[in-house]
Amino acid sequence: MTMKNNFYHLGIACVIAILFVYRIKGLVFLVTVGATIALNDASSHYILKEGIGRLRPCHVLPDLEMAFRCSNSFSFPSNHASNTFAAATLLSLCFRNTTLLAFALALIVSYSRVYLKVHYPFDVLGGALYGSLVGYLCYRYIYTRILKFIKP
Repeated sequence: MTMKNNFYHLGIACVIAILFVYRIKGLVFLVTVGATIALNDASSHYILKEGIGRLRPCHVLPDLEMAFRCSNSFSFPSNHASNTFAAATLLSLCFRNTTLLAFALALIVSYSRVYLKVHYPFDVLGGALYGSLVGYLCYRYIYTRILKFIKP
C-alpha cells in the first residue's frame, strides 16, 4: 500500500473511468486533485516537515528492523497520510458515494507507514488532519470555482 508503483495501472483505469462517466466534471476533478496533491505535498514537506524537524523512528531507534531504507527527510507530518487524506477528502466532497472507499484506502496507507516503522502514529494523525484541511480548502476554492466558471 505504500509503494506508488503498485498502483499505476489502477490509477490509469480510474482516470479513464472518471473522464468517461463524469466528462467535464471529471476533468475538473482531475485538475483539482492534481493541484491539491501538489500544494499539499509541497507545503507539508517544505514548510511543516522542515519547520518542525522531528526525526523518524529509524533515526532515533537505531536497532529498529526496517523493511525499507530509512528516509533522510523528517518525520512529522507523514506526507503519505497527508496526500492520501487530501485526495480522499476532495474525492468524497466531489463524489459523495465514494466516501467510505476513499477514507478506507487513506487509512490503510496511513497505517502502513506506522507498520513499516517509518513514522510515529502522531505523524500519521497530523498528516491526516492537515491533508483533510487542504483537501477541503481545495474543494471549496478550486473545484467549486472552476465548475461555476464552466457552468455559469
